[in-house]
Amino acid sequence: MRLKHSRLNAESLGTVSAIVSTVLTGINIYLVKVIAISNRLLLTSLILTLAGLVLAIVNTISGRIIESLFLGKEHLFEFLWIGIIGTSIPLSMVYYGLSLSPISNTFLLQVEVIYSMVLSRLLLRERISGWQILLSLSAFLGVFLITTEGAVREISVGDILFLLAPFFFQCGHVVAKNLMRIVNPLITVMFRLLIGGIAPLFTLIILDQNFLESIRGIPGNYGAMIIGVSISYAIGNSFWYYSVRNINLSRATSIIITYPLVSMILSLFTLGEKISPIKLLGIVITFSSILGLSLLRGKSELITQRRGETH
Repeated sequence: MRLKHSRLNAESLGTVSAIVSTVLTGINIYLVKVIAISNRLLLTSLILTLAGLVLAIVNTISGRIIESLFLGKEHLFEFLWIGIIGTSIPLSMVYYGLSLSPISNTFLLQVEVIYSMVLSRLLLRERISGWQILLSLSAFLGVFLITTEGAVREISVGDILFLLAPFFFQCGHVVAKNLMRIVNPLITVMFRLLIGGIAPLFTLIILDQNFLESIRGIPGNYGAMIIGVSISYAIGNSFWYYSVRNINLSRATSIIITYPLVSMILSLFTLGEKISPIKLLGIVITFSSILGLSLLRGKSELITQRRGETH
């Protein structure tokens, strides 16, 4: 009875954590759109590195920094994968995409659930039902309406980046979920952000860009926003990984896919972005389809879990 109560409590906290992460993610996307810095790779590096340093301070204060160093050496490959493949690459895509496309198009990032389904099929041999195929096709119809607004025209580079980034995010989440069975979420997120932030710096150095001069040239108001986003990103990621650790990935995903709503509402009122009726229809179709896919996968995972407990 006590074990069941403890599990329910953990699931409730995991759900609340996913909601907090969702709100913070939506606010972060909006702020990144507002920050008018042309070098988006530098922006990605600054936000991730500062966020990682915030968590390094937290882990030091809580007495976990020595443990972190040992775990970092032991699971170096996993942390590199999560940091580079699952963080710096897709986040650079999103931040650059935001400079090319309106915030409302970030609903395209919701196709991450479809990537999750496909990866589960390829790696875990999970069966894909007829409903999942139908909802996936419906989601792609919504994606078409968002990107083209009903007219046959060329898709922007920003929209393509929004569609590609979720695949890399999902690759990182799969490894992180398994890793957090033995590693504290705060340690996992710290390495994810630090590695994710440092990796773009090497790219900037290879490209022979004087990023120190670029940093000094950032206006004070944008600098304050970057610090704010970094702190918010560190907190949001910590809540996200706590939620992933305590509830199944499908349920957590079905919650966090709503974050573009936060960004879009802020942009409508402050940036004057407009949404056509056709694009709005595409957003509704995409969101409904992805939510349905998340709920189907969550139900499937729950059935599998119960069968495992029975046996």
